[in-house]
Amino acid sequence: MTNPWLQIPAQDYEGHMASTDVGQLQVLNDLMAYILAKFSPKTLAVFGCSTGNGFEHISPNKTERIVGIDINPDYLDVVRNRFEKRLPSLELIEYDFTSSSFHIEPVSMIFAALVFEYVNIERALLNISKCLVLGGNFIAALQLPSPDAPSVTKTQYTSLESLTSIMKLVDVDAFTESCFQRGLLRVGMRHISMKHGKALYIGHYKKTEQTN
Repeated sequence: MTNPWLQIPAQDYEGHMASTDVGQLQVLNDLMAYILAKFSPKTLAVFGCSTGNGFEHISPNKTERIVGIDINPDYLDVVRNRFEKRLPSLELIEYDFTSSSFHIEPVSMIFAALVFEYVNIERALLNISKCLVLGGNFIAALQLPSPDAPSVTKTQYTSLESLTSIMKLVDVDAFTESCFQRGLLRVGMRHISMKHGKALYIGHYKKTEQTN
């Protein structure tokens, strides 16, 4: 079965995320700006980078290597067209980062927002740990369950409705335990309130052990 993410146009994705009923695009943009200012990573990988939301906050003078990973080549084309000239060290990789064959040279920070709802978490975290240097930072954003709103909000961008077939909200405690089993220790967390009763969990994990 074709992954629904491969059939959602970039303009639909951005329109949905930025719509008044969802409002996640700006929240994640602000989060990217915050973590870049706080950590100033020398090397950075964004797992599930989509169309590069927040990449405008990356300083090429501070971050010497930037890796964007996504399974949708059209999204990566958008990132390339927007940021290739300003970020000369940008590497874009079309890949399923849960694959056993996935690997990049380890980086000092990994950011992954709203991707774990759609992937095998155990395989994803194993690869994330392998791709992070010892002492490196991993920032994850998860959508929290809401009693008042569906997991995927309906908007005029109907192509996003196909995601309901694969989306599964993530239990934060189980996620954090899985991180710990892979040498990723939680050192910070917070919640960000969203529209219509939704909220995001932001977890800060640090790699404390090498992963085989």
